[in-house]
Amino acid sequence: MPVSIHFLMNKPSLVCLHWLAGALVSATTLATAQTPTVSFTMVTAGDSPYPMNDRKNLSVNCGGGKGILISPHWVLTASHCITSRKAKAGDVKVRFTSSKKKATTIGVNKVLRHKTKDLALLRLVRSVKKEDRPAVLLLRQKITREDGKLSIKKVAGNEIWRDIPATGGSDNLRVPKKEDRRGKAGSSGGPWLIHSQEVGDVLVGITHGGGFAPQVAFAATWIQESVSKHSNDRLIWATKKQTLGH
Repeated sequence: MPVSIHFLMNKPSLVCLHWLAGALVSATTLATAQTPTVSFTMVTAGDSPYPMNDRKNLSVNCGGGKGILISPHWVLTASHCITSRKAKAGDVKVRFTSSKKKATTIGVNKVLRHKTKDLALLRLVRSVKKEDRPAVLLLRQKITREDGKLSIKKVAGNEIWRDIPATGGSDNLRVPKKEDRRGKAGSSGGPWLIHSQEVGDVLVGITHGGGFAPQVAFAATWIQESVSKHSNDRLIWATKKQTLGH
């Protein structure tokens, strides 16, 4: 004959179950409370650590394309510019001309690739001095279609293209008209920037090709977490209002 569970659950058993349930709830609450949050350092208007002028010396050469320095030890580029063979062999190098007109080559000891976007972070074996090549601000908030037409600056090596009309989306920036797309072969991985009168140049995208670029803001958490986990560098971010002026 089946025995009713009522008779099996004596008082000591009930006390034990209540204790276990409470312990599980407490453990879950503690784990949730201790989940680390991503901290972003935001630039203060009029107090940017980087030059305020409309800069040209922003692009670096890396792998089969370009990139941009976002902190003393880190370069952001397009993932497809860095072959798996070179990354595994430790043969990725970053090259640029310093502010003192000196040719500079620095090795890379870690390549981190975004899971869904054509983005890669390169950690340099040594830091780049600010006087040799200042880094750049990054945009924290995504640009949408409601923000209207953007005026983009693209940089690749010694060449620069200004006033490129682009629009935002959920994860990418696009130049809708083919005749407005400017650049040259080998410029993949290069920066898309908006020059702000309030905070200077702000990195908003990385050239993929075909008139579009993944938004930096879409991958902001990944970028910040990766840099914080694998170095002591501090990234500096700008708001959309500081960048667009509205």
